[in-house]
Amino acid sequence: MTKDYELMVIYSPKLSSEEAERENESVLNLIRENGGEIIKTDVWGRRYLAYAINKLNEGYYYLNYFKLESTAVKNLKKVYNINESILRYIVVAKEV
Repeated sequence: MTKDYELMVIYSPKLSSEEAERENESVLNLIRENGGEIIKTDVWGRRYLAYAINKLNEGYYYLNYFKLESTAVKNLKKVYNINESILRYIVVAKEV
């Protein structure tokens, strides 16, 4: 069943803003490869974290909205967990 999702991703501040943009584009391509449809992306830019993660105090924030089969989300999470550029992420199914 296709659902609407929000994906918040925080990328490492060790990346340049262009590299963070490329990383987010690869995340969006992974969604497309799994049959998803990208609705929009909000770039929040470089911001301070509420608490340090891996001794880092900042990160690049991206909020992605997309539609995807609910069974494919598990595949996305596997890839996000091994991506060293991603500090944190959360995938939330939106209520319709």
